[in-house]
Formats: sequence, C-alpha cells, structure tokens
Amino acid sequence: MLILGIVIAVIGVIVFIVRTGQVKKGELIAGTETSRVGELLETAKSVAQEIGAGSFNQFVEIKGTTVCNAPLTSELARVPCVHYSLTVTREWEETYWDKDSEGRSVQRTRSGSDIVASNNRSTIFYVDDGTGRVRVNPEGAELIKEKAFSQFQPGEAQGSTLRIGAFSFNIENIGVNLGGGRRTLGYRYEEHIIPVGKPVYILGEASDASGELTIIKPTEKGKKLLISVKSEEELMKSVSTTKLVLLIIACLLLAGGAVLIVLSLF
Repeated sequence: MLILGIVIAVIGVIVFIVRTGQVKKGELIAGTETSRVGELLETAKSVAQEIGAGSFNQFVEIKGTTVCNAPLTSELARVPCVHYSLTVTREWEETYWDKDSEGRSVQRTRSGSDIVASNNRSTIFYVDDGTGRVRVNPEGAELIKEKAFSQFQPGEAQGSTLRIGAFSFNIENIGVNLGGGRRTLGYRYEEHIIPVGKPVYILGEASDASGELTIIKPTEKGKKLLISVKSEEELMKSVSTTKLVLLIIACLLLAGGAVLIVLSLF
C-alpha cells in the first residue's frame, strides 16, 4: 500500500508539472500584444539600417492568413497546406483467459490499437495580415491543426499493402507484425493539416538573422513557437479548461496518494 501511495502521489506531481506548462502557455498568449506585420517589417528595416542586418530580434504575436507559393499536398485529403500529419491505426480485438472472483478460468475479449504508419511534413510559408507578409519557419513549433480526413476501413489489409484512394503503404517496410492472435477489425486513417489561405495565430520570435525577417522558434528559455488554426480566444479558452482539469486530477492523485501512505504507516 505504501508503494502504491507513493506511485500515485508521484503521478500527481507529474500532472501538476504538466499543468504548470499550460499556465506558462496561457501567460505567453495573454501577455503578448498583436503586432501588425507592416509595422514589424518597418521596425526590422530601421534596426538593420542603424546597427546592421541580423540584429533585430523580438518575441511577437501575429494573426493573419497562410500564404505559400509552393504548398504541400496532404497525402489523404489531397489539399494544399503548409503542414500535414497522418496516421494509420490498426484496430484489433483478441480473446484471452482470465480468473473470475471465484478463481475460475473465464474467456474474455479485449480490444486495442497500434499505429502502423505515420508521416509529418512542413514547409516554410508566409502570413499576410493585410499590412504585409512575414516569413514563418515552422521547425520546432507546437502545431495546433485541423482535421482534414478521417475514415475507418474495416477488414484486413490486402496482402501487405494498405491502400485508400491515392495513398498506399507497404506494412512489410516497417516490419509490422499482424499476428499474435489478434483479429484485425480494420484501419483508421486520419490526417490533420494547417491549410493554405486560412487564418492562423502565431506566437514566436521575429528575427532577421537569416537575411529575411522570419518568425522562428525562440532561443529564450520558457518561450515557444506556436502555430495554431485556432484563434487567440479559442486558445485561451482551451488553456483555461485544461488547467482546471489538470488541477483537479493532480489534487485527487496527491490526496489519494497521501491517504494510502498514511494508512500504510498506521
């Protein structure tokens, strides 16, 4: 009981630490004023003229529309985007033997899932807010995307190839084991994207170190590059809800762990 109590308490501490990250995220969003791209470009240009190119560096918040002359095409939805991530998940069930409350052997069924294929791609793009365009490098960003494709295909794969529309994937290439007594229910295909021509919210560091003013992942500890299809208001609402839920979970785990520890001692 003592060990169980300690484990539960430790999990509670971990949840609380995760919540701290959400608190800092909310503070960054709420504490950073929106910059107009045109003004930002002019400021960077003035700094470059006064003390030299590559000297401008500022943490900023940008709101605008994604623009890309050579966008990616997502593999499943086949739409132009600046980022996409896809997953193919095998959903299965299996029977197994277990003991009931009286110690008798009983057969039960359980289900689960395994990711058998995934892919992520991003490209540099621009954000236009009506006053100008600024370059964005999404490397290292926290990406909040929209769902572009979701489909469940029942049944087993045909041979060793998964196929849906123009997308196909050879399972043998990654050595996925489809055996083990598990019955395949089917495959779930999902894709999330940051589309071209849609509004985005961006939090990051504006720097002209590359020769062109670009929003990049901040070098300062505690700050982040955030690219989101959700608005600032939606993000703040999501952060507030997550903070509350994590706080409740952390308190319950810490309280439960403490009770078990005390009971084990007495």
